[in-house]
Amino acid sequence: MRKVGFIGLGNMGKGMCKNLILKGNQLTVFDVNQDAMQLFKGKATLAPSPLEVLKNSEVIFLSLPNSTVVEKIMNEFLNEGVRGKIFVDTSTSYPMSTRSLHAKIKAAGGGLVDSPLIAGPAEADRGELIAVAAGDKEDIDKVDDLLRCYCKHYDYVGPSGNGHLIKIAQNFAGLSQALIYAQLYPIIAKYGINPQELYKSLNNEVFSNWVFQFYSEKYIKKNYHMDFALELGLKDLNYMKKLCDDLNIPGFLLDGAIDLCRVALKEGKGKELDFSHAGNTMYEYVGLD
Repeated sequence: MRKVGFIGLGNMGKGMCKNLILKGNQLTVFDVNQDAMQLFKGKATLAPSPLEVLKNSEVIFLSLPNSTVVEKIMNEFLNEGVRGKIFVDTSTSYPMSTRSLHAKIKAAGGGLVDSPLIAGPAEADRGELIAVAAGDKEDIDKVDDLLRCYCKHYDYVGPSGNGHLIKIAQNFAGLSQALIYAQLYPIIAKYGINPQELYKSLNNEVFSNWVFQFYSEKYIKKNYHMDFALELGLKDLNYMKKLCDDLNIPGFLLDGAIDLCRVALKEGKGKELDFSHAGNTMYEYVGLD
């Protein structure tokens, strides 16, 4: 039985944490949302703070909203001492931040693995996620059994930060495609072709993939239930934009994707919205809401 910590029990974290427990590990958990923690009452130790998770665990998993939150917690841990600890960041974090943290943690006697995820909450709950893992190979070997508690497969992709680079590339490709269909269905509908008919014309070996199927259903049914937060998608696209800015190159189509997300998010007036709400924004623009 391994002593494992888990910080961040949201849509993805709660499923991963559940499977770590089911595989016989001793978990200490923390989330700023007390309701999320109560799901694990009697199954894990509920910690009053992240530092308590650090003290009780040999390996600590992070499933957090962004690099700013990851950096804040990891700096607290570095001040406390991280010798002998391994941290697994499953968040979609900014790669250059990850590489900086890796160097600091390594110098302090610990290890950091960046292991972002592919798929969604349902796969996390079933323990069938696909992931990548980056960092020092010896650290990844030490957490291999834990990664396999919730992953059906993961790939080692090299040194620190590579996992988060790949995740940003995947999200840029996938989210951009989702936004393409958010525009296509309303605009083509306005010119007289029913969204279901457009779907049939695109549902073939050339265009069909997971993103197409997942978001087409949302746009056609106008059912924008929460699966992946628009705010998080915008954050991921902004990370891609920062990679471009750091190279002093334009974002080109990335800029349009960011603009649409910002407009859709503004319409929410502070409410949490699914990424597919961009489709609702476009239906409103063309007068078919």
